[in-house]
Amino acid sequence: MMDYNAAKIYVNVVEQGSFSGAAKILSTPVSTVSRKVSELEESLELRLLERSTRQLRLTESGEVFYEFAQRSIAEAEAGLLALQNSKQDLEGTLRLSIAFHFEPIWPVLKGFKEKYPNVKMVIQSYPGTIDFIADGLDIAVVRTPTQNPNHIVRKLGGSGRKVVATPDYIERYSQPVHPSDLQNHECLTIGLPKPEEVWIIDGERYPVSSNFISNDYRMIKYLCMQDQGIANLPTGLCIREINKGTLVELFDSRTDDDVEFQLVYPSRRLISSITRAFIDHCMEYVNDRTTDEWYMTVDMP
Repeated sequence: MMDYNAAKIYVNVVEQGSFSGAAKILSTPVSTVSRKVSELEESLELRLLERSTRQLRLTESGEVFYEFAQRSIAEAEAGLLALQNSKQDLEGTLRLSIAFHFEPIWPVLKGFKEKYPNVKMVIQSYPGTIDFIADGLDIAVVRTPTQNPNHIVRKLGGSGRKVVATPDYIERYSQPVHPSDLQNHECLTIGLPKPEEVWIIDGERYPVSSNFISNDYRMIKYLCMQDQGIANLPTGLCIREINKGTLVELFDSRTDDDVEFQLVYPSRRLISSITRAFIDHCMEYVNDRTTDEWYMTVDMP
């Protein structure tokens, strides 16, 4: 019979790539982790890992057992959660990280709070990459696509960008008639640590000149609204102003480098009932809405 705890430790060793990494995740001494894996190998009468001073390598048997153990543990824990959830209402804490510049998530948070009033939401905004373990997070809304194979990704929506300027800026400096004219204008660009040097419009790359670079679209929008330059803003962030006439869309074309938002959570960790409920709530909300429509429902300052 498989030792459930030893198998769980082994799965963590494989996913973290070391005994010390697994020990940190499990809050267990490294010596205990190593001993449990050795005992597991003895009980199975199989060598699962090839050990060296620099790295661990899975044997063929180790790879097969990892897939089996990971699947079995996930199914067992899902079953336990289902039993627990059937006996109690949702209550506890959801730790969530949300990318900057994604105001459309606000109504989703409001709806979740009203639906589950006993859930405490702890939310942080962040500008870049996330670390679920170090930051103690359950789930995150990200703008930069994740490349981590241990993450599950659900797309929430995407927004193209529009090149815009105020009527006063156009009157003062003239309106560029072609994207190639942008290099002769002051462009307000997103960046940091690496600033934009080109804007992609209709599949073509056009160089831009900028003396103002920020990683905050709201700041760029403010400067643009103050007649300080031309901006390439997410559609949802400028559509109201375009409709009002306080911003003018240039070139009448949507830029190709879309801003995509994703729901991300660890694939190798037990998903709590609260996290699962939040995922389901988000996906229900996005079914009949585009991201641009989300922005239109938010009364932003």
